Amino acid sequence: MAKVIAEHGHDRQHRPRLCHLLKSSDDPVRIASAYVTDRELLLSTSGRNIRLVTSLAPMDIASGATSLETLGALIDAGVDCRFVPERPRFHAKVYVFGKESAVVTSANLTESALDSNIEVGVELAAQDVKALIEWYDRLWATAKPIRLPLLLDLRQKAAKLRREYARLKKKSSATLNLASKSQPVGPFSDDLARLFEEAGRFFVCNTDRRHGERTPTGGYLLEEEMYSRGYATAWESFKFPSHMEKVQPGDAIFMFAKKVGIIGVGRAKGKRETLQPGDPKRLYNGRYKRDVEWRVPVHWLDWRAEEHAHSYPSPNFTFWEVSDDNYADLVEGVKEHFLNQ
Repeated sequence: MAKVIAEHGHDRQHRPRLCHLLKSSDDPVRIASAYVTDRELLLSTSGRNIRLVTSLAPMDIASGATSLETLGALIDAGVDCRFVPERPRFHAKVYVFGKESAVVTSANLTESALDSNIEVGVELAAQDVKALIEWYDRLWATAKPIRLPLLLDLRQKAAKLRREYARLKKKSSATLNLASKSQPVGPFSDDLARLFEEAGRFFVCNTDRRHGERTPTGGYLLEEEMYSRGYATAWESFKFPSHMEKVQPGDAIFMFAKKVGIIGVGRAKGKRETLQPGDPKRLYNGRYKRDVEWRVPVHWLDWRAEEHAHSYPSPNFTFWEVSDDNYADLVEGVKEHFLNQ
């Protein structure tokens, strides 16, 4: 009999159920997910035969729907990853555990789907699982392996597309605002122009390129994690933690890369939160694994390649407020650059 897995707010159902099935099932584990940003679920076990089929549409990568760094980490951990062509559009979300159980759901293998979105799925058994395995194995046979050179190539394409994606989002929002000037604020209010108009405070977060590790695709690990998982992050040893404690939902967050400038702009989705050493939900457990992880959830509205960053010789701080008049030129410069270039 099918079992419904439905989200009802903070009491999450998908992640714990999928984790339980993963740990208690036989191999192989077969997963189909249109988008991939979560690595925690599959890296919670080791030595398993796990297969993952996904899409690698460049625009999905540029928009952050799929993380190349996450795919690289999964491949490095032994997950066998393949992709299907862009057309017809791949939109499946299926998790098959051995031969006895499976979940068909609206939830992709992403943090937002497993940790915050309103999702619903059904857990199946017996004959239904057999039919899903047959479907999956046919898909797997036609899919192509994902290798590091492919990820490197896609990373370069995505960097170019991100700028175009941000420009189109801005143009789309402007058109919608013009068409509905007298209407109340709707779901398109989270655009860059409105952020600069409404933000109560402005903050800058350093991506820590100086100490951060590099990724298999040549990027900066901490930077990519903050972008793909939607956080501005620091660790307990950083100066002026009181600045991060001030952040409120709706405040503006600028992401600063050393020797480059401001590469990202976003809106804070919540207040500061802390994760203790060893917490599996942390962004990073390398150099700072003994430090408390401080972070602010952020909806990144624009994120750019180095050549399109807003040049700024930042002070050597990890996270600091730039709301007062001393930083007016910075805020105005970021606004002008990201809205008009």
